[in-house]
Amino acid sequence: MAVIRAVELGFGTTSFTTGEYKNQNPIITTFSSLVSQVDPTKDGLSAGLNSRDTVQVKIKDSVYEVGADAALVADKKSARVLNNTYISSEQYQALLLGALYYINEPSIDLLVLGLPVENWGKRDELKKIVVGKHEINGRIVEVKDAWVIVQPLGGLLAHANSIGQDGYNELRGLNVLSVDPGYGTFDWIVSHGLKVNDSRSGGEDLGMSAVLDSVSKVMRLSFPMLTDFPIEKLDEAFWKHKDHIRIAGRKYPFPVCEGKDCDGDEVDVSFDLRGAIETVTRAAITKMKNAVGNGGDIDEIILMGGPHKVYKKALQEAYPNHKIKIVKNPLSAVCAGMHFGGIQYYQALNKFKAA
Repeated sequence: MAVIRAVELGFGTTSFTTGEYKNQNPIITTFSSLVSQVDPTKDGLSAGLNSRDTVQVKIKDSVYEVGADAALVADKKSARVLNNTYISSEQYQALLLGALYYINEPSIDLLVLGLPVENWGKRDELKKIVVGKHEINGRIVEVKDAWVIVQPLGGLLAHANSIGQDGYNELRGLNVLSVDPGYGTFDWIVSHGLKVNDSRSGGEDLGMSAVLDSVSKVMRLSFPMLTDFPIEKLDEAFWKHKDHIRIAGRKYPFPVCEGKDCDGDEVDVSFDLRGAIETVTRAAITKMKNAVGNGGDIDEIILMGGPHKVYKKALQEAYPNHKIKIVKNPLSAVCAGMHFGGIQYYQALNKFKAA
């Protein structure tokens, strides 16, 4: 049986499939796309008390650590690469090799990878990077072939797979707007069924990192003593805590604080982050609407991605007559769709070769 796997390597998170299923859906493993350059001679400071869930990979003369516990070895110099050089960076290659190590297959017949829409021109470069043999911690992993798609298409494929045959038959005749706000970029595609309309699809650097940057400027005014405001705390407030933020050991209501912390104690802190959030989300939707149009010919709008809730309000305001459909498991939908699509692509490729 052919080994087909998917890796969605985004600016914020890295997700991959291992071939295991639950309720006919591939099990997705996700970890932060945080890459830390490490000194192997200082490894093991915990003296064996608890081992980190990470993998160390060597890129040229540098050693990087990636995985679920990568934040434990991160320092202030550790950062995500949030620009068009991403796939050629050592950080990207470290995450890719780390994902291949976790997949734990000596040979992969087809590896499906996703790119932001704005990086679509680098698909051939990415394929050259991944196809071949890779040595990772003494283990050899061979990738025989790769298929690269734009990330929103992965979410659309997952949606198509979840609606049954009748739903899919109907979808094939519809114009669909698929919206994928990620960490680094805000992407969208317009398609007729699964056939993408390139001229109406695109992406902007207005993803969740832009929201966090906008919000952090407001928070620095409320916490002037914190000259280096912890962005990761803001990120956790959006996806982990949702109604509060932890700063310097105290919990504050989020996204609006009116002079009292979560325990009801009065504090000399007030902030309202809604305007800072909407400045970015509305700008992203405006850029998209300029390319897509007013939606009169759009039959369905589907929304995916980890930050989907942050952008939904602005999207609904822009298209008030549409019902916004949230894909199932929006955080992992892109990776799941890439996996399903890879299976179909591999079968079609083999039929074509046989013919």
